Amino acid sequence: MSYCLNKAESKIRIGIDTGGTFTDFVIVSEGFVKAWKIPTTPVDPSEGIILGLKEAAERFEFHLSDIELLIHGTTIGTNAFLEDKCPPICFITTKGFRDIVEIGRQQRSELYNLKFAQKYPISFSNDLILEVEERLDSEGKEIKSLDINNLDSITASIKSKSIENIAVSLLFSFLNPTNEKKVSEFLSAKGFNIFTSHEISPQIREYERAVTTIVNAKVSPVVNDYLYRLKSKLVSEGTSSPLLIMQSNTGMSDVASIGKSGVQTLYSGLAGGVMAAADSLKHLNKSHLVSLDIGGTSTDVSAIIDGPIVLRSRMFSGFPLVASMVDVETIGSGGGSIAKFKDGLLSVGPESQGANPGPACYSLGGKQATLTDANLFLGYVHEDNFAGNLNIDKGKSVSFLKKLLEEIKSSELPLEIKSIDELAISIRQILNDNIANAIRVVTVQRGLDPRDFALLGFGGAGPLQAWEIAQELEMNGVIIPPFPGVWSAFGLVCSDIKHMVTKSYLQTTAELNLDEINSKFYEIKEELVSILTNEAIDKKDQFFNYSIDMRYVGQSDALTLQINFPFERKQLDKTVEKFHPLHNQNYSWFDKGLTVEIVNVSVEAIGRVPRIELTKLQSGSRNPSEEAHKKSRKINFEGEWIETPVFEKSLLLNGNVLEGPCIIDQLDTTTVIPPNVIGKINELGYVIMEEKK
Repeated sequence: MSYCLNKAESKIRIGIDTGGTFTDFVIVSEGFVKAWKIPTTPVDPSEGIILGLKEAAERFEFHLSDIELLIHGTTIGTNAFLEDKCPPICFITTKGFRDIVEIGRQQRSELYNLKFAQKYPISFSNDLILEVEERLDSEGKEIKSLDINNLDSITASIKSKSIENIAVSLLFSFLNPTNEKKVSEFLSAKGFNIFTSHEISPQIREYERAVTTIVNAKVSPVVNDYLYRLKSKLVSEGTSSPLLIMQSNTGMSDVASIGKSGVQTLYSGLAGGVMAAADSLKHLNKSHLVSLDIGGTSTDVSAIIDGPIVLRSRMFSGFPLVASMVDVETIGSGGGSIAKFKDGLLSVGPESQGANPGPACYSLGGKQATLTDANLFLGYVHEDNFAGNLNIDKGKSVSFLKKLLEEIKSSELPLEIKSIDELAISIRQILNDNIANAIRVVTVQRGLDPRDFALLGFGGAGPLQAWEIAQELEMNGVIIPPFPGVWSAFGLVCSDIKHMVTKSYLQTTAELNLDEINSKFYEIKEELVSILTNEAIDKKDQFFNYSIDMRYVGQSDALTLQINFPFERKQLDKTVEKFHPLHNQNYSWFDKGLTVEIVNVSVEAIGRVPRIELTKLQSGSRNPSEEAHKKSRKINFEGEWIETPVFEKSLLLNGNVLEGPCIIDQLDTTTVIPPNVIGKINELGYVIMEEKK
């Protein structure tokens, strides 16, 4: 699809998704959409963003000053934490509780691993974990007042270590944050960056609250520095538009807010793809999709039922975080995943060649065969259809595939792989199996049947692999979106501004004081109204959702139920009735005779952003036009080389039907329609794939 953006008066919205291999851009203006990709600049992703914006502006004839809004999905904080590249921090807690993070829940994540070693988010030296004299009881009442003199000695200790960032999590501060505020004010005045638990996660369960605060303190400085560096560069290039950041909860927020709550960006890079898939539900009038985003470094999958599934807490790199995060499973399988042979086994990933050096065919120094090299050799992708101005060399792919084959044949434990053809097909199949297992995690392991879902394939490699993966899981068809290679970036421009505040409120439903809980909801709502107003969201565009977390008395985990505000007695009774079957759905049992209690109350604030409407394609006949047909090429399907027609996506029309085997080329990716499969082009440019009858 080719759209023109050269109207001087057009205001432009751009989504920027920085991945491990490519940085994707979606440029939207008055319903017109364009896609652009360039290789990511890993050392400083902001450099690639500026370069990509300049290239897109030149190619699509607009000025950077025309940009009305920039929305960015980033993995900068995620990568810094996983690679242990965050600045050092100190952790301050109540005296007597310095070991809280180390003791944790006394649970081993790998029960039968004899060499298991627990990971911790902070070193446990005396220099980094400090205690303050203070104590509240379980109702938030003061037992021992805060000793200010104690803070003087703490200040001296921290300064001697040249540490600037401090996480503070005091006992029962979620009920009464007074002492945390005093500690924060005192240390902030001394020049430290303070991150307090009552601001990040004001909820019951001291261990999880402390870990969330610590991770936030480690990640936020990295995120903050990067975003303000990016903003500065944008301004210097003449772009004065607001910069909004995608959060893990599938909503956007401004740079100032994100700079203090970097933990909200840990799934930022994944949330855009989930939001795009949620928008596809509306485009396709469907209720169930599994999003399949295969990038250069990793693959992200998520079950979408009427919208994104957002969790209130989840594990991240082995650490329990209490923050709203989209339910996504990520594995190290992508276009740059390295194929290796070891101990008689062929594996693909999780190691990746990333953006630099990238797959062997990129001619940037990669010396190992990857999925992209296999797909290039098999003919699925072509040298002339790679984004990012890369110097693609098929000969290098063949060379390193041969080298891997020789390694397999010369092994004492050789595999029954006799040719490069078989090796390349095996690489594809192994990656597909890995991804199918990831989809089982977000479906079967959640009590969902994958056969109820269609598979939405996107990312650079998603449309290349989607059909085989869906077949393995007996899924309900495959759908390829209009701009699959940059569909995650499209999700960014489809999102709204979102903020959620959750606060603990422990009370049984039988003894619930409705006036008190409604007052709590109102207090949170007013806090969120202030935030949206400061972000220039008009009153008419402000919306609020209310929910409570419930459990049986004596349980540790809770389930979330939506409610209406104000909360009334009749509604409370209905909510309790809904809780029992929901508990049965999640845990396979329920007991209406048990006492139910409320644990947390939550309010989600949404600032509506004008929706993006895709321009409808012109209608055509069943057969694509001659202009849409490019040169055919030989492609290997299941071991047989077949002369296969290739079509240009931008010239396909609504109603065109493509009979497999065939290939659809477009700037951002390649779509494979295998033999005995047809692909129907709908009015929005989706490719609907189904078996030929």
